[in-house]
Amino acid sequence: MRNLLDRGRNCFQDKLFILGVFIVFLLILIECTGWVRTHIFERSDDYQGYLVFPQKMIQIGSIGADPFNERRMVALGGQSFLQTLVLTVLETQNLNLIDPGIALVISLGILIGYLRKKHISKYLSIFLLIVFLILPYPKPNISITVTPVALFLSFFVLLDDDNLKLNIFFSKALIIAIIAAAICSLKASLLPTCVLLFFSSYLFYILGSGRQCKTAIYEFIISFLLVFVFLLPWMISMYQSSGTLLYPLLGKGYHGSVYGTYLSPSSELTFLSSIQIIIKLIFWIYFFVFIVLGLLCFLFLPQAVNKRGLIPSLIISVGLGAIAVTLSAGGSSSSFYRYPFPFLYAAIFILLVNACANPEDTNKNKVSASSLLLIAMVTIGMLIGGSGAIGHVNWQRYANLLIGNIRVGLSNRPLVSAQEIEQYIKMQQSIPESATILTRLEKPFLLNFKRNQIFVVDWPGGASPPPGMPFFQGSEVLADYLISKSIKYVVYSYAKEAGFPRKKAIELLKPNVHVWFRTTAKHALDFQDNLIKLSNTRKKIYDDGDIFILDLLKIQSKK
Repeated sequence: MRNLLDRGRNCFQDKLFILGVFIVFLLILIECTGWVRTHIFERSDDYQGYLVFPQKMIQIGSIGADPFNERRMVALGGQSFLQTLVLTVLETQNLNLIDPGIALVISLGILIGYLRKKHISKYLSIFLLIVFLILPYPKPNISITVTPVALFLSFFVLLDDDNLKLNIFFSKALIIAIIAAAICSLKASLLPTCVLLFFSSYLFYILGSGRQCKTAIYEFIISFLLVFVFLLPWMISMYQSSGTLLYPLLGKGYHGSVYGTYLSPSSELTFLSSIQIIIKLIFWIYFFVFIVLGLLCFLFLPQAVNKRGLIPSLIISVGLGAIAVTLSAGGSSSSFYRYPFPFLYAAIFILLVNACANPEDTNKNKVSASSLLLIAMVTIGMLIGGSGAIGHVNWQRYANLLIGNIRVGLSNRPLVSAQEIEQYIKMQQSIPESATILTRLEKPFLLNFKRNQIFVVDWPGGASPPPGMPFFQGSEVLADYLISKSIKYVVYSYAKEAGFPRKKAIELLKPNVHVWFRTTAKHALDFQDNLIKLSNTRKKIYDDGDIFILDLLKIQSKK
């Protein structure tokens, strides 16, 4: 007890350390306060998908079937489950409280524990924590971004733990399975890295177990089976909704690319363009720093290569995972930063901590501690100031988003007005209870999902049951297809074009625009044009000048 008090007294006497701790707490306070209440949501991603799913979970107990929603396919539902916990006590505007808010605090706690384990000095620890907090992270919508950072940090730290005895393999298998299943449940973009990390770490573990090889194999089998068991309920729900157990690893299901007209983001890639994208990725500042740190730890810090193969498995999984998700996104501008961020960010800091740790061995062939520290500091400097775009995004996030969230949160401005809520209630009451509805609305998350079975079209053509929603064949062919799927009522926010106006869509049709944006714009225009044409041939059971409801089975009489 006396030693603890002495250490606390010494810390308080260290003004530089106190200042560092104060800065860390201040940054955490700004981050968490800024995400308590969000004032800006993405009209396509959030309104059409990520705000809809937690509302469905809290109203009907599950995400349920949504075969016309592409975003339903890109995640098993883990992120929606976490966001539903927020909605049980708070409002839609508080959905970012868990991610990045609470997730950032958890990530910081994991990193602090790892810094202590590696005996990093308190000054360097504070500096690394500050860097961790000020580096920008992508937050274009409310989908999970920082939660997978915490999970990957947990996975990496667990692989670096040699203290567990070999004979309690079930406990280790269970912990690894829980973390791996949690990552897989969040987003499809995390699957390649998680799968590679799981298998490569067990491969190194089995190869390095010697006489305990059989025990290591048993642990691998049990862990793999547990991951499958944990994910099975989510996978069954996905199959019932979208025709695949796990997109895209176990099939594309109802994805639009299966039917031919809806091009995938990587559809225009050639061998040469793929090589160009990989080269561009390698020289992107974050990936370049990852490679430098990975090679440093692997070549000059052999004590960091433990029985679980943390460093080599980390390099293999994160490196190949980043390449896989970047190529699958077709090398779009956002794919280099947005999709690899969670596992790349976590890997960089794990490697930084290992690079800053003092080697216990004094072998002259190894790099000295001061050289390692110098290299680590240089890489940090590259991360902070190596790209003008990174710095711009960082300060834009703090100034415009976080401070804006705090300001609007204090004013308690609602996300939607009472008039809008009343409009959606009145509109839905025009449809018979329990009837199936297909919606193309501006704010479908305001609907009562318990009253009707509601299919939300996020990106028209992105997902649909076989033989696929018809496009560029006219409105009557579309009506026949919807009727064949037992859909009688179609709802459309025609005045506001469901938040995707023609002017915006036409801009996305330019040849220099990425193929995925051209595809989504072309199909959205055709779908919305067909709904307008159907409004001239089918009976409108509701029309308030903003939204109309069509009864596809009733032909409108000509005047």
